Amino acid sequence: MPDREKVDALVQLAGTVAHELNNIFTAVAGNMSLLESSLNKQDQNAGLVSDIIRTTNRGIELSQKLQSFAGRQKLNVTQFDLNRSVITTIGHLKHSLLRGIEVAFALEPTSCMVATDQEKFQSMVEELIKNAVTAMDHRGRIAICTSQETLQDNQIRQLPAGNYIRFSVHDTGSGMCADVMRRALDPLFSTRKGHQGWGLAKCAGFVRQCKGDIILSSVKGQGSAVEVYLPRN
Repeated sequence: MPDREKVDALVQLAGTVAHELNNIFTAVAGNMSLLESSLNKQDQNAGLVSDIIRTTNRGIELSQKLQSFAGRQKLNVTQFDLNRSVITTIGHLKHSLLRGIEVAFALEPTSCMVATDQEKFQSMVEELIKNAVTAMDHRGRIAICTSQETLQDNQIRQLPAGNYIRFSVHDTGSGMCADVMRRALDPLFSTRKGHQGWGLAKCAGFVRQCKGDIILSSVKGQGSAVEVYLPRN
């Protein structure tokens, strides 16, 4: 089975499992909360019920991450200019995450209107910037580009013909070897120490849900690039 088909099969399985798990955990958490409210704080079972609720909430969080990876998040869809949204997000990061980092923009001069969840889009931008900064060990240069693209069928992997906005983040970091590249969107893998790979996996799930695509490219020792294609509104 080709890698793309394996990924699609995994995404479908993750979405189905996440939906069922979320229903189960939500029911358990609701019933446990009712039970907790009926118990006296001195009751010897009160602590056990609280532990069950905490564990169940972790299960709900996990199922939500799986749904994000599978592209089954609830989206608050609005129309917005992608360029303005990117500039706003970067502005919020300049005095914290991006301190000491050179940021260069090459933005499409005309309007880049898209229709999706703006808050989740900005979260995706922030996650990509975090990865770039980590890869550069908090020093270097990030180039942020946008452009309008008209694609033919399957010109970019399996995207249908149409008009798209391309958003990309290029860094001057350490780059990725072929094995890391292959696993970069795996939710259980991360190049960031102490982190699981939910960040990039959630980005990919969000982009898929928007009927777009995300493409990684990298050369070991020469940096990496992430390109996101979203349908133009």
